[in-house]
Amino acid sequence: MARAWAATILLATGQAPSVSASATVRARPVSTAAPAGAGTAARAPSARVLSTPALSGGVTPRTAAPQPGLLQYNGDWAVGCDNLLQCEAIALQPDVGGSGGAGGDDSEPILVRIVRAGGPGGDVMLGVTALSTLPPEIALVADGQEVARLSSRSDEALIRGDAALRAVQAMAAAATLEVRAAGRRNRGQPRLLSLSSAGLADSLRFVDTRQGRTGTAMAFVARGVAPETAVPARPAMPVVQQVPSPDADAAPGLNAMELAVARRLAVCDASLMADGAVELFPLDADAALLLLPCEAGAYNVSAVPLIARGAAGGRTLSVARFDFAPGFTGEPGKPPLVVNALWDARRGILSSLAKGRGVGDCGASENYVWDGTLFRLIESRAMHVCRGAWEWIRLWEAEPQRAPLVPVAAVVAPR
Repeated sequence: MARAWAATILLATGQAPSVSASATVRARPVSTAAPAGAGTAARAPSARVLSTPALSGGVTPRTAAPQPGLLQYNGDWAVGCDNLLQCEAIALQPDVGGSGGAGGDDSEPILVRIVRAGGPGGDVMLGVTALSTLPPEIALVADGQEVARLSSRSDEALIRGDAALRAVQAMAAAATLEVRAAGRRNRGQPRLLSLSSAGLADSLRFVDTRQGRTGTAMAFVARGVAPETAVPARPAMPVVQQVPSPDADAAPGLNAMELAVARRLAVCDASLMADGAVELFPLDADAALLLLPCEAGAYNVSAVPLIARGAAGGRTLSVARFDFAPGFTGEPGKPPLVVNALWDARRGILSSLAKGRGVGDCGASENYVWDGTLFRLIESRAMHVCRGAWEWIRLWEAEPQRAPLVPVAAVVAPR
């Protein structure tokens, strides 16, 4: 059974619905409560030493739920800001007949990005990225005039600071935009990309508004005479507790009783659960992450995340909790789904990457850390339209703080 995506805009089938010339989309958090009917396996009596994380630096287990930023689509540009007020505008390929193709005679996929940090003096970055090697020098041309010269390293070229700000301001006022090869070897400056200006000014005005830069001399579009010091300060980085994970790649497997309970909790396709490989990774001294295959498509494989506590053979199983929904989660009463799940044992990060189509130019991704009770979001990125943007806009960032493990007294189960 297909499940709705957390952002309620991209379908599990991989087909993105049409988005108006100017549309705003917000992802939404999900309740951290386990679904109704969640059960547990019986635990065998045992004696063991437990560990609890030490809390410091104002970090508490009950951090406020994440509120990822907004994404807006204006013509041929996407724009969004994260919780730190870092904002990014990305050029989209012209929507030719709804296919998302580039159109025209431009054959090489090239992405143009504008990024600005929040707060007074927020740095500006203007970048060009390709899927293959770029010429050594790149020229950005607005209304026939070169507004920036970028030196490339392999598949990326960028400039920062005042030069980037001036170039973006000129681009915002232009009717035509181009990316051209430059330098001695390209005296004729062959065109690499005809860049649509439709929606760029509106997208940059969105950035000015979100960052409180409207009316200042350093704004992209809505410039005035107010000093840059009038811009609100950048919000503080949220800090979330992270319990260090053991230095092990896998935990002992499930026995038949544990596997039966896991399948009942998962509430998904029985045939896929029977055929798919169950993955089990240690999270802390007492808990392990269990990923149970649930749904599969051409480019997305979804798993239900469960938490297994206790000794192998007598574990207690429960549905994993998140402070913000991953992947295709969204159907009421169903467990969350982690899409194309990846567990990085060294860094203790669980990743979900839900693609809107196979080429990866739309979808949503989330990174989480384990705090001993639930998974906490440390990064969220999204792109809700499938129009050539293989770089997705960051909507949330938090800093994980690893708490040292403090041994506590041995706990002996009653006989």
